[in-house]
This record gives sequence, C-alpha cells and structure tokens, in this order.
Amino acid sequence: MSIVLPSNSRHKINTPSRVTLPEDLIIEILSLLNVESLTQLKCVSKSWNSIISDSFFVKMHLDKSSRIPHVGLFFSHHGKFVSLHIFPISCLLENPYIFKNYSKYQLMKLRPFYNVIGSCNGLICLLSSCKNEFHLWNPATNVPFSENLGSFRLSFQHKKTYFRFSFGYDNLTNKYKLVAFSSKEVRVFTFGHNVWKNIQFFSAYPYHYRKNNGVYLSNSFNWFALLNNKCFYNKDLNVEQLVIISLDLATETYTQFQLPREFDELPYLPPIVCKLLDSLCFYHYTKDGGFVIWQMKEFGVKKSWTKFLQFDYHSLFDCSGCTVHLLPLHVFENGDMLILEINNGHLIHYNRRDNEVVKTTYIIDISLSASIPYVESLVSTF
Repeated sequence: MSIVLPSNSRHKINTPSRVTLPEDLIIEILSLLNVESLTQLKCVSKSWNSIISDSFFVKMHLDKSSRIPHVGLFFSHHGKFVSLHIFPISCLLENPYIFKNYSKYQLMKLRPFYNVIGSCNGLICLLSSCKNEFHLWNPATNVPFSENLGSFRLSFQHKKTYFRFSFGYDNLTNKYKLVAFSSKEVRVFTFGHNVWKNIQFFSAYPYHYRKNNGVYLSNSFNWFALLNNKCFYNKDLNVEQLVIISLDLATETYTQFQLPREFDELPYLPPIVCKLLDSLCFYHYTKDGGFVIWQMKEFGVKKSWTKFLQFDYHSLFDCSGCTVHLLPLHVFENGDMLILEINNGHLIHYNRRDNEVVKTTYIIDISLSASIPYVESLVSTF
C-alpha cells in the first residue's frame, strides 16, 4: 500500500525554505577558514568577494589565523636551490617524519640569488643578492613575488661595509618597514614611501652571528648586542658588555634592555634572542652542558626576567663526538611542551614537566638551512 501526499505537501517537503544569515555572522564564519578556502569562496558571489577582499576582513582573519601557529622551514639541496615548506605546528606533533615532498603548501623553489630577510603577517621579504632589490611574497595566496619594491645601494665610502636586514610591521602607521644596519650606520626603508632614511646609530652593535637576525615583537626589533661597538662575540668579553637593543618601529628610536642579574657567566656560544609565548626570550648554553631559556614576562621591564627553562642536554641526547645546537621554535600555551630544532636536521618535542623528549620528527634527504615563524594570511604584497 502506498501513500500519495497532496501536491502542495510534496512541494513543501522537496523545496527547502531559504535561510538568510546576518552578514555579521557570515563574516565571522568566513574569518575562521583558511586562505585556500577563502580564495575559492571569492567566486561564490560579488558580495562574498567584496567581503573577503575588504581590508577590515583581511585584518580580522589575520588576528584569528595568528592563533594557529605555523613554521616555515627553508631547505638547501646539494647547494643548488633553497626551498620552503610551511607546516602547521599541529602537523609536527602528529607526524614522526617529514619528507621533502610534504608541505602544507606546494614546494617553492627560490632561485639561488634570493635571500630570505624575514616573515611578518604572512608576508616573506626577499632580497635579490645580484640586484639588491626587495620583493614581498605571500605563499598562502599563491601569488608570484611582488615587483621590485625598492633597492639598497651603498655609497662609495661604504662599498666594503657589511649590512644586515630585518623586516617588520609598524602598527601605528600601518606600514611595513625594513631596517638595514652596519657597524657604522642604521637606515629604515618604509614600503609605500619607498625611501631610505638614516636614523640614530646604535650605541651597542648587534654582533655577527647567523642566528642573531633580530626578533619582531611589540612593534619593535630586538637583537643581542655588544657595548663599545664590538662586532664579534668572543671569550675576551664579559657579561656586562652584553645588552639587548630594541628599536621601536613607530618612533624609529632605540633603547637597551639589561639582562637578568642571575645571568652572571659568559656562555661559550653567543646567547640568542627569540620569541616564545608572545614574550621576549633568550637562550644560551652553560659550560656544564645546560640549556637555559630566559623569559621577559613584561616587555621592557628588567625585573620581569624569569628563568623559564633549564635542562641538561647531555642527559637527553647522545652528545658523544658532536656538538648539540638547539633552537626553540614553539611553546604550547600550557608551557609544558616545546618544539625545538636540533642540529639543523631534526625537530624534537620536549616535555618540560617530565624532562623528557616525547617525540622526534626527522627531516629526510634535505638540509635545513633556516626556520622562521609563519602566519597564514590574505595580506597583499602590494
């Protein structure tokens, strides 16, 4: 026996009623999606395209995306090219191995004459070493490098001067800035204005060390530096000569941060500034095989320095016949779990509470040459 519904009833069942969501709710839902999905959803309608392209939405999405940390790993392969893989931190916890063909984004090969300056708000700043031209690149949007946004030229009297660069964002002027500094001068380049400006020279010079490239935090760049304008870290120094230089990107003036009083012995390797738990930190090795991380809980306040972590790496790793080099990449919110890079090849997951290595992530067949924090964003490269 079959039941036949009236035609008007069939129509009501087969045709769902149209549900209209408030625009504010649509914006909130869209802001939680990743860049790849948002790029596809631009095609849904002119209205959605307008929402996703709006500068307010781009900033809103960036704020939410910042809570989902990524790490960018740059690899060299037989010295022929440098490639970038971007991994969500959660991926590093889930996968015991990282193969050279795995990445959240497609493998990106950078031509050898591009140097990576840094990353900020999802943009990576590149310097072409042959022409000294600067480009910006957003890997998430899959848009090619920007056109030349500026160049760096040395005056005749500075032809032999070695400059280093840092890239960041000035929240007060909404401008991206590039800082170039040497032992003799400091310059600031503002994207959009596209001009270089000389500013006050540092009284303490950020010493030469490949990992002392500066940390962007609280609208400032921060480097370890040596008083008396010394350039190189060596055993003849004393602890009193070490400071942290902090350059405010809004005022383009700098201050010096003193180190914690308990930091009273010069490490045999240079201490390195880093950013962990949204705080300014630095790490170093002790002469008896200890690895220490200090955290400045209140930015710029010397009294807020605290010893965040200390462990004996000899008890955790087989150090026979080799030197251990550690780089902290991420600390989870509860502070108990850290991800550290070890010896430019492996990533370890360290449980601070139990003082043990929980897992090791292996990077295979490629040499890790650099790592940078990364945030997925819709920010344009101009």
